[in-house]
Amino acid sequence: MSVTAPTVAVVFGSVAPPQGDIVELKVHLGCTKEVGSFEATLQNFGGKYSPNGTYPLSVGVDGSLSVGRGVTCPLLMTCRVEGIKYESSPVENYVHVSGRCWGERLFRRVITKAYTNVKGEDIVKDLLDYYVGLSHNRGGVELVEATDTTYASLNYEDTPVIDVLKYVAESADKQGVIGYDFRVAPDGKFEFFSKGTKPSTVSLGERIEYYEYTSDVYRVRNKIAVYGAADKSEPADKDAWTESLTPSDGVWTAIAGTVSFDTAVMVKGSGSIKTFIDGFQYAGCVFTLNGDKLVDTAAYPVLNLWLCTETAYNGNVTLSLFDNLDRSATREFTVGAGKWFQTQVEVGAGVADLWQVQSGFDWTKIWRVRVICWFGDVGTGAFWVDGLFFGGRRYGNVQENTSSQGSFGLRELVEVNEELWSDTECTGRANALLANLKDPAESLTLQSSVLDFGASPVLAGDVVHVVLPVEGVEADFRVLSVEYRVDGKAQTLDVTLELGREAPLLADYVYALRAKTDSLSRYKAARR
Repeated sequence: MSVTAPTVAVVFGSVAPPQGDIVELKVHLGCTKEVGSFEATLQNFGGKYSPNGTYPLSVGVDGSLSVGRGVTCPLLMTCRVEGIKYESSPVENYVHVSGRCWGERLFRRVITKAYTNVKGEDIVKDLLDYYVGLSHNRGGVELVEATDTTYASLNYEDTPVIDVLKYVAESADKQGVIGYDFRVAPDGKFEFFSKGTKPSTVSLGERIEYYEYTSDVYRVRNKIAVYGAADKSEPADKDAWTESLTPSDGVWTAIAGTVSFDTAVMVKGSGSIKTFIDGFQYAGCVFTLNGDKLVDTAAYPVLNLWLCTETAYNGNVTLSLFDNLDRSATREFTVGAGKWFQTQVEVGAGVADLWQVQSGFDWTKIWRVRVICWFGDVGTGAFWVDGLFFGGRRYGNVQENTSSQGSFGLRELVEVNEELWSDTECTGRANALLANLKDPAESLTLQSSVLDFGASPVLAGDVVHVVLPVEGVEADFRVLSVEYRVDGKAQTLDVTLELGREAPLLADYVYALRAKTDSLSRYKAARR
């Protein structure tokens, strides 16, 4: 098959080496997981590209790389020179120039910033405009595509810009599918777009000279455990136990004094539990759980309560837990008077040395919580308890596919995602990962020295159609990376494509709450 010889146009700063000086040029284009890079080897006759030469090359300058065939020579990369190496012998002199596309700017900056209720595309634009300095507009067309994801709360401290961009790309969704790609286009513009939405106009046809097709189980995972933020509590509504003297899970009673539900004093909700006593050494109340509501502190390792005492109290508080056989664990702490104080204490067998524990006490069957506030001597006054709950457990869910396990064996994945704030969201995430990972992935390496891409080179992130009759493959594959290699001596242009195909990560699994309420459908929140 006859093919037109390659054409190359290279510029490094103010220097434009003629094609005859180019011994070899490799241009590697990547997206999302990597940025583009290049390596060029030039004949350095008479040291003309050396520091004291006629056309000295310098690191840090911008440039451009164009490669094509015949009179068509499209731009492949707007680049930055980052490395120069000279090689000399008595008869030959070469200079090796290397660098990356303008995507190298993504690695220069870190950010300390909080985003609250911000759309995914607005975060990307903010990073580009104020930290990176890459244009995302071409001829009046916005190149950062809109997402369907709003990030309720993201907080970053000294975080590389590239890490934030990758996070938004891998978590944002559009029209039910999670996942975006980003790349710096040949003209130096930044593009952010849904995966699989950039079809290439290049037809591979019969121009594939060599290929490797792989279908492997390395990525297969058929049992997925997803754990979210460590904010799951008992009760689920963290204020439910102090919204009534008789909430659904138990009952409040006094051990010294009288208890009442006070709607005038509270830190949250509609009221709090008030305990009052007249003329005694202390006042105390106890919350007793129903028999089917006992709390396992192995699962919920934190006890939280808000406490407010009148100034008559001396600040000393005795907190006691009782198991189902009325054995106790007790500890002391102090609070100020006249304002609300939040107390969170660790509970469970692992921290038993922090408590005074009665022999045989069962940390897995907490039945009662008792609070006693002390006077210096005999006193009169009230104290209030609000927001009592056991917490610290991670939301979570496990999903598995027995068919995949039968074919490929049990292959497990555990993910901890601090942005999942309910078991429902964890279930959705587990289902999404399972649907995406239960089957083998397909990968292709294609090579061609006769591919003619005209004025529209194949770019990383593009989608190409591949037909392999022997393997029975006819499908669209996403371009993971593409490398153009020009051999100046042999006058050849080889193109290598790394392709991948996998199931889409469906957002509707993750945001199953959408079936119940639109307002929560695609909101994410980082851990508080």
